[in-house]
Amino acid sequence: MVLVGRLVADPELRQTQGGVPVASFRIAVDRQRSRDGGDKQTDFFGVSIWRQRAERAVEFLR
Repeated sequence: MVLVGRLVADPELRQTQGGVPVASFRIAVDRQRSRDGGDKQTDFFGVSIWRQRAERAVEFLR
């Protein structure tokens, strides 16, 4: 899945009981406007990523 949006807040890094890193963050994704020019709507998605990608996300997504 690919979502293109804005980071709502910096990612948070935690570890599972087994020591596996997990990063969590939320992104805001704007919907395309309708043809009638209605109000813009934004959807918010919670994202969790694991292991090395989690560590990289915390380092680079700010």
